[in-house]
Amino acid sequence: MNGIDSAAESHQQFQSTLQVAALQQHLSDDEIHAVCRQLGHVWRDRQLPPGVTVRSLVYRSLHQDKSIRAVLADLASASQDIACEVTDSAWCQARSRLPEDLMDTLVRRSDCRLYDMVGQQYFVWGRPIFLVDGTTVSMPDTPDLAEEFGYADGQHGQGRFPIARMTFITRAGVESVFDYRIGPYRQSEETQFHQMRDDIDCGAIVLADRKFCSFNILAKLCQKDIGMIVPLHQRRDPLKLINRGKAIGKDQWIVTFDLAPRLFKKYDDPSLPKQISVRLIRVRYRKNGKRKQMWLVTTLLDTQRYQRRDIIALYRKRWGIETRIGSVKTTLEMGVLRSKTAAAVATEAAATILAHNLTWTVIHQAAQQTDTPADRISFAGAIKTILSFSHSLRVTSGPQRAGIYVRMLDHVAAHTNLDRPGRSEPRMIRRVKRQYPDLKTTRQRAREGLS
Repeated sequence: MNGIDSAAESHQQFQSTLQVAALQQHLSDDEIHAVCRQLGHVWRDRQLPPGVTVRSLVYRSLHQDKSIRAVLADLASASQDIACEVTDSAWCQARSRLPEDLMDTLVRRSDCRLYDMVGQQYFVWGRPIFLVDGTTVSMPDTPDLAEEFGYADGQHGQGRFPIARMTFITRAGVESVFDYRIGPYRQSEETQFHQMRDDIDCGAIVLADRKFCSFNILAKLCQKDIGMIVPLHQRRDPLKLINRGKAIGKDQWIVTFDLAPRLFKKYDDPSLPKQISVRLIRVRYRKNGKRKQMWLVTTLLDTQRYQRRDIIALYRKRWGIETRIGSVKTTLEMGVLRSKTAAAVATEAAATILAHNLTWTVIHQAAQQTDTPADRISFAGAIKTILSFSHSLRVTSGPQRAGIYVRMLDHVAAHTNLDRPGRSEPRMIRRVKRQYPDLKTTRQRAREGLS
């Protein structure tokens, strides 16, 4: 089914003044409309066609002011025709008309674009490295969201806002979000990971936290020739495993994981083996002057190719996904979503992840142009530069525009972070904030209590 993308002259003029023009080559009308057609989406002649709407979502994710009025104000500055005609409601309706899979498709395309650009230079042992971890995000307290996502239980009872569970898979070094899932708070990260595991490249290596050290995950990844490095789950006793295992060198053993009968019934998967062999590695280190140890589990059994010290060094890169989640939740402010329906929450989350991937595309371009390590370039600084240069890029064309884009990449590369390996910072603040009582009811009821 073909999309209807013909527009009146005024609308063509409006679309030519792109929002977030610095990302035009990575998020063009042609690409967005082509994806819409592939998804069978048809749209009418409107002032907010899919291309404009998607870019406005990305602009909202990048800008500090997340209000819809700020988005429309930026649109109005680009075209006189939009000044008084488009309302907050019209923008929300345009967002709801987007195809359901459009944003996720654009996220995958942005990841593929980054992988083609720089992916292979971050291979280890000739294999791509994926990082897995999960987090939670909050949202407004509406009946729709409460029913869809649910609340968290804390020490003082049920939380006051709905919470969604999110699991991310990112590419190490490339720093793009390869895939993600968002679901109810009660849905486990392991369940969400199982929904994404089949898309991971065969032959890859996955680094994850101890919560992903389950028999099911290890066995399923082994069946696809995907290696995994993960800390031993706290419920498994390393000494019992060692007693039943075989020593293969200093502080490393080949041990066997057995599939418990109750889990065999739970998974109901005939393809699961009854047991798997894994490599157990003991890591000794010091923290704050105290001796500590950690147990790593890996399915990379070849001790000649995958040496112990190299596996330990590779696992240290898992911290990179914590930084990426921090960029999405803190820098892009996705920790508290603003949409009030489940569909809008999914679109807002996807737009934020798309904005993250597009920003890293610009960062890698700047790194290549200036020979600056991409991991040293500031993500927050890149966002500020992209927004600042977009104003001049959307009113210029031809060679002049190309020159401005090159200058923008130089400015992106100029914002670098200090290299501080092993940095440890206390999670404390110095400036004391004024404290107010917690609002444990609706604001309307609180006002009534004051009268």
